[in-house]
Amino acid sequence: MTRGQSGVGMGCMDHMHRWITALVKNLDECVDEKTRTEVLENCGRSCISQTLVEKARECRRGSKDVDEALDKLHKVWRHFERKGNSIEVTYERCYCPLVNKYQGNLPRTWCSCSKGWIKELLEPVLGKPVNVLLEKSVKQGDSICRFRIPL
Repeated sequence: MTRGQSGVGMGCMDHMHRWITALVKNLDECVDEKTRTEVLENCGRSCISQTLVEKARECRRGSKDVDEALDKLHKVWRHFERKGNSIEVTYERCYCPLVNKYQGNLPRTWCSCSKGWIKELLEPVLGKPVNVLLEKSVKQGDSICRFRIPL
């Protein structure tokens, strides 16, 4: 049996991808948008490495203002850029370990998990709740993933 990067057999990975796709499609069909977004964002918040979140908190604690904290965070996590009154997060590929090897497209709802991941990272640095907007997604056929966070 061929093993995937995570040590999970490819047949199991295929099964998991089908299950995830069915789960998200059912959420889209059976649950209101606000609830399904909240559920997946909370999954993303629990998925992020607490070591990375602590590094983000350290960036804020040792800074005179938000701009300095963002500069420090950029040295730790380079996937974002400040653009005027927003932050743009861009990935050249899908980094989600559950679906990054999946060849098909996933429902847009799936990326709410990544929105929660980004919120968990940026909120300690910005010192406030943030809104993360999905603009592009590799798992929806785009060439990159891009999220925008209005400041």
